[in-house]
Parts: sequence; structure tokens; C-alpha cells
Amino acid sequence: MSFGTMLDDSFSYAKAGVWGKWKHWLFLIICLIIFPLILGYMVRIYRGEKPAPELKEWGTLFIDGLKLLAVSLIYALPIILLVIAAFLPLISTFISAGALSVDFAAMTEAQTEQWMTSHPQILSAIGTMFILLLVAVIIAIVISIFSFIGSVRFARTGRIGEGFNFSEILAQIRRIGWFTYIAALIIIGAIGVIFWVLLHIFSLIPVIGQIVYLIVMIVLYPPFVMFTSRYAALVYECGEPASATVPAEQPPTQGNI
Repeated sequence: MSFGTMLDDSFSYAKAGVWGKWKHWLFLIICLIIFPLILGYMVRIYRGEKPAPELKEWGTLFIDGLKLLAVSLIYALPIILLVIAAFLPLISTFISAGALSVDFAAMTEAQTEQWMTSHPQILSAIGTMFILLLVAVIIAIVISIFSFIGSVRFARTGRIGEGFNFSEILAQIRRIGWFTYIAALIIIGAIGVIFWVLLHIFSLIPVIGQIVYLIVMIVLYPPFVMFTSRYAALVYECGEPASATVPAEQPPTQGNI
């Protein structure tokens, strides 16, 4: 399946799921507030349900959402720990240097530079912070390679442990093709960035920008979730083993009994 076909399918899937179905759209917006519900809805889409599933069996939806949340948090844990390790020493160093008692707003740029120079441990802590954040970004990219397929695998099997079955995840990626898979991740990542940039443009409107941004985000986020979830399901299915072709029954040849 080509990228264009997958994107067109995902867009049509999301559009058919909300357009003209205002009650369904409204319930999806409510699911954003009780966020495990929207995660549970993603699980149903990951499973390949087509057309877009109806909102029913709310208890199961909530539990599936909690399970997907657990999978996501476990994948995110190394990144969270690295970010904490990056900022905690810096904050501690600032406090020990007496930064809380310094009025930086009243200081000139030269005075601020002089203060920073007189506390070299802060510059060292800042350098360490940037290094750890860079490592966190690299690890986040590596983790996303596994979590993208792992989340769908969890949804298809119903078992949290299968979301971390790295041998099967790698096998799935090999069947998709590494180049195709990485390209698929880059495409959906770029679309996500464009989506959030366009949303934040609304926040630049004077006076009411933040309110407009919040309203537009709440309205557009459910179909965007449907779009990205359907896309993930289609990428996963590109690596599904082809079913064995059953040879057609041959007519008996002359002389055969």
C-alpha cells in the first residue's frame, strides 16, 4: 500500500467518522476530558475496525484506554527519567548558588553575565543539561520506532506484554521494510508538527487568541486522533504475513483415476 493510499484512507476514515455525526463527534470531545476513553477508542481503531467504531461498552473502552496509557508510560519512562536527570541538578545548583535571592530582572545584561561567570558550577550544570536533553531526544526517536508498532500490537493481541515483544515488533518492521517504515514515521511526524503549528496560529489572534485556539483544538483533535490511529493500523497491516494461497484444484488429467 502506498503512502498516498494510506493517507487518503486515513483521511476518509476520520471524515466519515465525524462528518454529519455531530452527536458522535460531541461524545468524542467528552472523551478528551475523561482521557482514558479517547485512548480506548484509539485501541479499537488500532484493531482495524472499519468503519470508525461506535462509542459503546464504555467500561471496556475505559479499561483499554488505561492499558494503552500504561504501555505509553512504560515506553516514555526512560525519557522522563532523563529529563528529570537533566533539570534536577541544574535547579539544585541554582539554589545552592543563591539564585533565589538574586533579582535578575533588576540586573543589567553585564551584571547577569558577571554573576554567571562567578558561579562556574551553573555553566557546568547547564552544559550537562543540554547533553542529557540531546540524549533524551535520540532515545525518544529510537523508542518511537518500537512504540508505534508496539501500541498497535498490544491492541491487536489484547496483552500489554505483547506491546514490548521486541522480537515480534522487529519482525513486523522487517516485513514492512525498514525504509518504508521509517518513511511512514517521518510522514506522520511531519503531519503532526504541521497540525500543531496551524493550531497555534490561532493563539496569535489578539485578545481572544487563546480561547479560539482551545476551541479549535478541542473540535479538531478527535478527527485527528482517528486519522493518526487509522494510519498506524494501516502501517502495521503492511507487515502482516500474507495468507497462504490455496492452489486451485486441478482437473484430473487423462489416465488418472
